Amino acid sequence: MSTPPPAEPGPEAAAEVPAVTEPAPEPVTEPDLVPDLVPEHEPEPKPRPRGRTAKIMAAAVVLGVLGGAGTGYAVQAARTPTPLPPLAVTQPTYPSAHRVAPALTAAQDDMVKTDGDLTKLLVPIPSGAKPWDTPAGNDGWLDLYSLSSDYTKPDAEMRYELSHGFRRAAVQTWMQGSVSYEVDVIQYRHNDETAPNQFVLDGENYARQDAAAQLQMLPHTAGQYGVYAGTKALTRSDGSTYYRGYGFAAHGDLCVQILVFSPNPVDAKPLMTELQNQMERL
Repeated sequence: MSTPPPAEPGPEAAAEVPAVTEPAPEPVTEPDLVPDLVPEHEPEPKPRPRGRTAKIMAAAVVLGVLGGAGTGYAVQAARTPTPLPPLAVTQPTYPSAHRVAPALTAAQDDMVKTDGDLTKLLVPIPSGAKPWDTPAGNDGWLDLYSLSSDYTKPDAEMRYELSHGFRRAAVQTWMQGSVSYEVDVIQYRHNDETAPNQFVLDGENYARQDAAAQLQMLPHTAGQYGVYAGTKALTRSDGSTYYRGYGFAAHGDLCVQILVFSPNPVDAKPLMTELQNQMERL
């Protein structure tokens, strides 16, 4: 069985329908969904006037404190005082060492003795000795010029003594055979307590070199005081030789200096005896 041929298209079908071109839609601009919230010229904020709340609260607090304190004081003042219970412990007692010591008598007070006639505190001339033909000082008193004249620089020594509170000095001299002794008791002002010991230290430093001797300590002292018995021969201007000895000690505002001149090496024993005797009188 045969298949029929396809049918020829008609003239309507052969005519092409012209395509209709629609214009493209214009872009739609969306309106701003969020309006501009900030105005072009924002007005400046006006300062807010301060309120009185803080002042009122502060005043209320002060009044409350004062009122509470006044009320508490009035309540306490109206109450009857409550007596304290008796102490259950024994009252402390103080030993006699803390009590006020009785005043010293004139015989016991060193200042009464040392502020008097200083020449009366000088050691007496030993038995068998004789005074110098020309004694040092004037009636037992030794002025600062005479005291300083034994130094290599008397003017410097005078200035030093005056700046350290020099007050006065007394002197005793004698000859024991061919040995010469000079005892000086020097007093300084009470407000310069270090001056007597400083005089001793300076003298000992010089004596250690001049006499070429070591310190022999004064008994019952701290080891600072004592004598230097010279073993070094010194030469005078005329060519003769001699030896020197020194003794030093201090007590309160006083210091003691003993100078010995001998044609032979100095014997330490009589020098120590004279230093002890002088210290016992101060």
